Order: sequence, then structure tokens, then C-alpha cells
Amino acid sequence: MDQVKINKVLERFFTSLKTVDDKTLETGISHNTTVFMLHQAVATLAEKYPRDFEIYVKWFLNASMFLLDEDDNLLEIKEVNLLE
Repeated sequence: MDQVKINKVLERFFTSLKTVDDKTLETGISHNTTVFMLHQAVATLAEKYPRDFEIYVKWFLNASMFLLDEDDNLLEIKEVNLLE
């Protein structure tokens, strides 16, 4: 997978999750800061573990088709051991 494309997709997705009011959550951290931290974590893992990231991308594609009633089967997904 092209890292530039991955970064573009992640940027658009996580930017869409930000809010204007940016309220503080029960964690004591603001909503937008939480989104930023999740974005950074996912981007780092996608770069460090591209094979595992591709597994998740394929699963999300299947899950999207399942939700849109374009596929009757939802694939199983197992926890990926990033230490392997």
C-alpha cells in the first residue's frame, strides 16, 4: 500500500471526527486531543506494521459492504499480534 495514500485517508477520516466545541471528555482530555492521539497511533501502527494494516483495511471493506447489504457475509477478524 502507498504510504501517501494511507496518510491522506487517515487525515480525512480523523479530521472528520473532530468537533467545533471540543468538549472535555470523562478522561479529562478534550475530544479533539483524543482524536489526534488516535490518529497518531493508527498512523504509526500502519507505517510500522503494513501487513497487519492491510488485513484491517480488507476487513473494513468487507464490513462496509455488509452494512450496505452488498455482501451477506461478515468476515471474522482476529486480534493481530503486533509483536510477531
